[in-house]
Amino acid sequence: MERINIKRYLKNFLPEKKYFTGVDIGAGHIKVAEIEVNDGIPEVVALRMAPSPPGVWGDNLDEEALIQALKEVLNPNHREVITCIGSEKAVCRIVQLPQMSEKDLWSAVKIEIQKYVPVPVSQLVIRYVKLGKAEEGAGHKLTGEPKTAGGQDLQDVLILAAPLTIVYQYHGIFSRSGYTVTAVDLQAFALWRVFGRNAPGGAALVDIGAKTSHFVLMQDGLIRFIRLLPAGSGDMAGISIELQRSLDYYAAHEKISVEKLLLSGQISHPEQLNEHLRRQGLGIHTEVGRPAVDFTGDELYDPAYAIPVGLALREVAACGRV
Repeated sequence: MERINIKRYLKNFLPEKKYFTGVDIGAGHIKVAEIEVNDGIPEVVALRMAPSPPGVWGDNLDEEALIQALKEVLNPNHREVITCIGSEKAVCRIVQLPQMSEKDLWSAVKIEIQKYVPVPVSQLVIRYVKLGKAEEGAGHKLTGEPKTAGGQDLQDVLILAAPLTIVYQYHGIFSRSGYTVTAVDLQAFALWRVFGRNAPGGAALVDIGAKTSHFVLMQDGLIRFIRLLPAGSGDMAGISIELQRSLDYYAAHEKISVEKLLLSGQISHPEQLNEHLRRQGLGIHTEVGRPAVDFTGDELYDPAYAIPVGLALREVAACGRV
């Protein structure tokens, strides 16, 4: 008897999901991107922004104010959303571990995360992503040889951990707003999904926020380094200094040579950042990143929406559309 693929069988009877909404709740603004899939092609059909309540995700978060803000900015016709946990509330590390079974890797990940989070594993939501073999070098000095320990090949593993209380809080706030969170992602993944999957060589992504900025370093489309920079749109000089430190650190440790810097976020005057970078002597080609996705109607891409667009694309990809 032929074996039935239940997932494929049900797909023939269930309606295909066509709308995907990404929501990024930042310190300054709530940003929303809606994607509609037509004939298998994803298109951004709406971009919306609203001010975040004061102290969002701080110790004195006004949940009711945030709920009201979400009701005003989200589309009542599409009740499922993808959002992300702020980097200030999560711990993200890339570690090197031996090749092993999934069961053993899960045990190793829980041991590793305890080095960075002074909270019992039972009180954390932990996820990991295997990034590929850890190489001896990268960029122009790539040897192609994997790193080893005790005769075993090492692999780069990205570990993400967030307190259960924060995750429950996210789900609760959206639920009380009338929406269901279908996935909680990381800003770095959203940026990679928009700009980095097909980026050749060494490339860096920088999404500039109101108070902090997200930095993602990649080699041939693979994430190699993630950092939250303690400078935002009001401190361009500070951003350039932090960028220089991050690039110097990784060049020294992994020998990655970055040829391109892609910008997104709150960059109304990218030429100012370019000037600061030039003064720092970075010598890297810098440009405003452009998502490889269509925008329909009157919608034009705004760099501030890179993260919510990347969040929406997460579920599009999960449904096999891109």
